[in-house]
Amino acid sequence: MTNNLSDKIGCWSKDKYGLPCFEYTGDIPYTQTLDNGEEVMLPQDPWFLLGNYHLTLFTHVSGEYQLISGQRSWGRLNQNKHMNSGSLSPWGRLKQDRNMASGSNSAYIEADGKLTKLTGLDSIACDCRKNRRSFGCGWVQYEYRSDETYVKRLLSVKPSMSPYDGTSAFLLTVTVKNCGNEIKSYTYKETMGVNYREIQFHTLPESSLKTRCIYKPFQVGNLAAVKISCESDEPMKPGREELCRYEYYPPSPFMCDISAVGKVSSSSDSIWAEFSFELAPQEEKRLQLVIGFAMSGEWEEMESIISKLDCQKDDFGDEWLKVLPKFETETDENLARELVWHAYCLEAMATYSEYYNETEIPQGTIYDYFGGQHASARDNFQHALPLCYYNPPLAKSVIRYMLKRTTSLGEIRLIEMGNGFAYNERYFTSDQQLYFFMLITEYLEVTEDYEFLSEEIMPYPAKNTNPLKVWEFVKECFVFLRDTVGTGAHGLINLLNSDWSDAVYYVENVPYNMVLLNGESHMNTAMALSILDKLAVQLKKAVDVIGEDCDALFVLAESMLSCREKLLAAFIHDMGDRSFPRRMYFNSKPYGDDNMFLEPMGFTLQIKELPLEKKRIIYDQMQKRLYKGEIIGAREQEKPQFDGNKEWYAGSRENGGFWYSLNGPVIIGVGEFDKPEAMKLLNNMTLENLSRNFPHYWSSYWSSSDTLESSLVSQHGIPYWCIPVYCAHPHAWILYCYYKIKE
Repeated sequence: MTNNLSDKIGCWSKDKYGLPCFEYTGDIPYTQTLDNGEEVMLPQDPWFLLGNYHLTLFTHVSGEYQLISGQRSWGRLNQNKHMNSGSLSPWGRLKQDRNMASGSNSAYIEADGKLTKLTGLDSIACDCRKNRRSFGCGWVQYEYRSDETYVKRLLSVKPSMSPYDGTSAFLLTVTVKNCGNEIKSYTYKETMGVNYREIQFHTLPESSLKTRCIYKPFQVGNLAAVKISCESDEPMKPGREELCRYEYYPPSPFMCDISAVGKVSSSSDSIWAEFSFELAPQEEKRLQLVIGFAMSGEWEEMESIISKLDCQKDDFGDEWLKVLPKFETETDENLARELVWHAYCLEAMATYSEYYNETEIPQGTIYDYFGGQHASARDNFQHALPLCYYNPPLAKSVIRYMLKRTTSLGEIRLIEMGNGFAYNERYFTSDQQLYFFMLITEYLEVTEDYEFLSEEIMPYPAKNTNPLKVWEFVKECFVFLRDTVGTGAHGLINLLNSDWSDAVYYVENVPYNMVLLNGESHMNTAMALSILDKLAVQLKKAVDVIGEDCDALFVLAESMLSCREKLLAAFIHDMGDRSFPRRMYFNSKPYGDDNMFLEPMGFTLQIKELPLEKKRIIYDQMQKRLYKGEIIGAREQEKPQFDGNKEWYAGSRENGGFWYSLNGPVIIGVGEFDKPEAMKLLNNMTLENLSRNFPHYWSSYWSSSDTLESSLVSQHGIPYWCIPVYCAHPHAWILYCYYKIKE
């Protein structure tokens, strides 16, 4: 690989609180070329994430930022004219406008009449010799030197201390120092654009939107804001509390000068603060702004938000220390540092819902930060698995959230958009209930909070319905899996139009009604076999705690075991003397007879009745067929089944790419009979290993997409999606696997 960066991308260290932080040392715009001449398909202005449960803030290396709200519909409050990653064909490669940022903001410093731009790809921020850019847990700091002037911009976010609190604003502390030998006159200006756009519609022309935003600037003392409201041609405007796929009540941005030494103003398209002052030689000036948004758009809410941020300090590291796990017993310092970082990223991504009044952790990447939808349900369940160990209240809130997206008949709605609007789009999936069972089992095993099973929660649409107890949700979801999803001709759990892999929906060009109900999933079946017995054990343990529902709980547990016994017989019979299970039956034929698929393997290794010798044979076959040539972990297929075209590259995505959500279960399965080997696999899957092997991809260091290109693709190790690479999968699965190996 050719290195055309002026320096390495950056390095990890610890901040003054002992928490991990990363210093980006390379120049921007980022550019990189492979040995074969291909341009690396990564955006030119890398980004990090600050956040709490009420705030999502992407901060770019250039100093630009994206202020995002996800409490109702995902929306960007300072949308630029262009998206960060350009346009996207639904399933193809990105056609990138790689120079454009998604957020609109700027900062300038004028010293004795000389103006210097501090932010953007046309600013001093691009030169690593003139500035320093550091990103930590809840903060990002930009330090600039221009002639005899030093400027520091520190953006800090306060963590949420419970699933139900959060501050939808960040603290900006600016320090200006005169490093010269004469008195200098300075003017500092900070501006944020105001342009609200629902992320689900950010690629559409404004004329096609369902609602139109109205911007009304106002000012109260040292606070400037823009109240945003919506109008529509639709006669029946929904109430604020009602389910709606579209946003009629967007949040309103504000900026407040809490140092009270400058002037803040707003117009219909921007908010800004300006400070003018003189500094003697070696003298410095400290300025502070609070920048955020209020869901109601009212001044009183803005004032309340500002009061939660302590202007006596510049950051909230002491509070992040209270939130994040320590991993003090881990002797590998790099691994311990990375585990803390993973926990931070999950905290920063976690998002409170105004409609459901609970918090969940979004998938990020393609679904939330690009498509503007909370999807899919299976992802939301997975992300909470490690929380059972270090943040049980948040894990419980995620469970409540997802149960409120579940109907009284046990159907878990796959996708959520707008204000709580949940539906299944075109998918009739077969595995959502299994991921719920995985999470509730883990929660009960770790916390022994059996009283939670008696808590009453309203099923979807979460209002004006008859509540169900949590154990009744378990029952209805089990009945849905057993009777609605059902089993097929081979006795395996049906596939319907997809299990884990949505690509099943596009495998063959056949009339879909002919294949929807005759496919069977070996992955679903292996999942059920690895989970149902453990869940039944937890339900029986709860019998002595629950009281009046004890008989029903016992019967439910027995029904699960009876169902599992039939599935086990069918699965073992189907595998026969084969050295590994098939992938699925689809369109009246088997997949995975000779071509090994990763999907069912991890859960197969967790089936307690499967002899150890058989598990070792399966794992040996995986090493030969799926791990060969791979650096991070096993690829999804041994030999990609699709021909390879603009939509399905061989070795990419569900056509043989690397997936954290498939490799995680393998690590847990291997850990049940060989912990050292499982630890080896875990270390291979870390960001530390990713960055060691792909040091010139900025996407290798601090987060990742849900899928990376495998060794079969020239751009090996790069996320398929070049949009925001922040995804909860790597953070959640690395943490969860670590806890499972160490427990």
